[in-house]
Amino acid sequence: MTEQILEQHEIDQLLQAVRAGKIPTSRDSLVPLLNAESMDFSNPSWSQDRIIRRRLPVLDLIFDRLGPLIQITLTKSLRFPIRAESFAMELQKFGDFRTQFETQPCMFEVMRLDPLRGYSIMVFPPNILYALIDALMGGLGVGELPTDREVSDIEASLLEKPHIETLRDFENAWRPWFPLRVEHVRSDRNVRVFSTIGDDEVCHIGKIVIAGDVLPSSPIYFVLPYASLEPLLEATSGRAGEENDPNWRVNLENNVQDSEAELSARIGSTWLPTSKVHSIAEGDVFELDRRIDEDIDLLVEGEPIYKGRIGHSHANYAVRVTTRRVIKRDFVDRTSGQTLVRKGLITSEQLSVAQLDERINRRLLLDSLESRGWVERRVLEAALQS
Repeated sequence: MTEQILEQHEIDQLLQAVRAGKIPTSRDSLVPLLNAESMDFSNPSWSQDRIIRRRLPVLDLIFDRLGPLIQITLTKSLRFPIRAESFAMELQKFGDFRTQFETQPCMFEVMRLDPLRGYSIMVFPPNILYALIDALMGGLGVGELPTDREVSDIEASLLEKPHIETLRDFENAWRPWFPLRVEHVRSDRNVRVFSTIGDDEVCHIGKIVIAGDVLPSSPIYFVLPYASLEPLLEATSGRAGEENDPNWRVNLENNVQDSEAELSARIGSTWLPTSKVHSIAEGDVFELDRRIDEDIDLLVEGEPIYKGRIGHSHANYAVRVTTRRVIKRDFVDRTSGQTLVRKGLITSEQLSVAQLDERINRRLLLDSLESRGWVERRVLEAALQS
């Protein structure tokens, strides 16, 4: 390390060479010497072209499970055995992904993953599309690939059933880790006018490759926006659904009760123009907004909770409480979900879905459970009250 440190005479020689112009110091001359590429970090496009995201590890497990499910579904639809192989997930911008389908007659099945926000898509390239159409029309599942037209309305109606069954397979693949509900929204056939996902949006791209004896290898793509799946990073972690220590609530309650709160009395208030504030002098009198025979406000940590009458006790000022305000606040009991799990009314997976729905869509826990038809609301309320 010491060999790389310049001596004082070497530093003096270097400075003299720079002052004499023997060593170039301009930016353009230094870049070629370092064999480096000039980059403008202030340019927004620099950061947009680089994807620095944390992948969702559970997706690889989900697609490993999805492959066999799709293999069974499409074997039944095509009426000949096929093989399905899943590939590792990739992070890619949607604009870069969609360019490969601009000249191909593909089907884009738009879906929503409840309770997540946003939309995802499932892409069927032409090979598998026309193999399905040929099989459903009584052929061998090896239809020719027309390149001069898009999928017709009649062909799209034929493909509706196998596509919906594939979406159900995708929903079942999620079930062991997080029971999402997959809802089919619509079918699109022209990627050039596809506007559900922005071109700059980073997506998880999943691929299941289908192949058979008479069917050439054909991938089915699943495009899942990163922003939609980001809430699942915590929900599918190793500590997801872990129950709190049973003593935690008791200890928290005791600590809250032992804590101190400031109680103050507000006699009254008034308003003054700013110009008069600077001229306040000793002996000035200001009229407050309270009469001498009225109750004053008693504030707990700044909140007006009580009203009282001012007086004295043992040579000190004192306030006698006369009334208490009725305060209505909506408190959310974060332990109610675990109570329902312990009583066997819902599973821990269903609780994870409802908690995610509560965090993303601001929907109350009981409303989320009721809307999915898992348990009747009266049963949930009775369980929490008992």
